[in-house]
Amino acid sequence: DTVYGRGTPIEYENCFEPTWGQLKPRLLPAPGNHEYGSTAAFGYFDYFGTQAGSDRKGWYALTLHNWLILSLNSEVDAGPGSNQGKWLSQRLRENPDKCVLAFFHRPAYSLKDRGGREHAIALFKQLQQAGTTLVINGHNHFYERTKPLNENGEPVPEGGTVAFTVGTGGRITDAKQQKSHTEAAVFEKTGLLKLELRDQDYSWTYVDAVEKTSLDKGSARCNSR
Repeated sequence: DTVYGRGTPIEYENCFEPTWGQLKPRLLPAPGNHEYGSTAAFGYFDYFGTQAGSDRKGWYALTLHNWLILSLNSEVDAGPGSNQGKWLSQRLRENPDKCVLAFFHRPAYSLKDRGGREHAIALFKQLQQAGTTLVINGHNHFYERTKPLNENGEPVPEGGTVAFTVGTGGRITDAKQQKSHTEAAVFEKTGLLKLELRDQDYSWTYVDAVEKTSLDKGSARCNSR
């Protein structure tokens, strides 16, 4: 979510703009469930304009060095036959050799299942089958890094997709149940994830917003596609 609680124009004006407005030209947004608290997420699309993709659909792509970066919409239909699914398939076909990073709001697989993740699962499955390296999500109010996962969210020794959940910009919660797919988790800490993308590999650091210390870091190679 970019703003609470219903993504209205006045919330963007009074909350988001004073805090993040000076960085707006650098932002790559993706819509969350709170944006859709307003009809068709009109506040979100009005505020970000073409930065949020064309035709107010909520998905777009760009390239950075050897990376294909995809902003997707987990709040609308994302099955293979949907407009979003077909668009995603085309972007992946057009960039067969690039490392792939995708981000969308709801995690497909996480320590906490809050429901409503069928679109996220469809996105993750299509991305994973295409050899995506990284998926970034929010929604759950803690930090989590999964093991490399197959299309069904199961850990695999190679070729899997690593998913980060980073919903730690405001509210913070925990998750009681540990799951086999989780490699690392941090609870009750606000923070941010820093990614460095290189031609064939990447590194990550999760930074505590208060103490300015690293709570999880590492590096890995891109998946071969």
